[in-house]
Amino acid sequence: MSSNVHGISVGIERSGNEFYMTFVAVGKLTHEDYQYMVPMLEAAIAGVDKPEINVLADISELDGWELRAAWDDLKIGIEHGKAFKKIAIVGEGKLQEWMAKIADWFTPYDAKFFDNKKQARDWLND
Repeated sequence: MSSNVHGISVGIERSGNEFYMTFVAVGKLTHEDYQYMVPMLEAAIAGVDKPEINVLADISELDGWELRAAWDDLKIGIEHGKAFKKIAIVGEGKLQEWMAKIADWFTPYDAKFFDNKKQARDWLND
């Protein structure tokens, strides 16, 4: 049994008058991680008539994806991308910044990379 910590935490935060969904990705994500997270995400989106959800995604401790998990991530973007308005991605390093730029190019929501949460929250509140 592996002792490597990995997974996705989903939550809600408030900054000023704005509420937004939070994701924290840790370790190398697996298909099983998405099997647990996707129903929570879908339940949250289902409760909103015309969702325009802002997201704060912390990937600073993300080590990557297994191939099937990367496919799961792409499917979420395709199936639910229109529910999101802005995604602030907090991470470290050029590779994570590059991943955020790719997300911005190929998704209907506005995605931007930050190296700290304060700047990310400020952008979400604009």
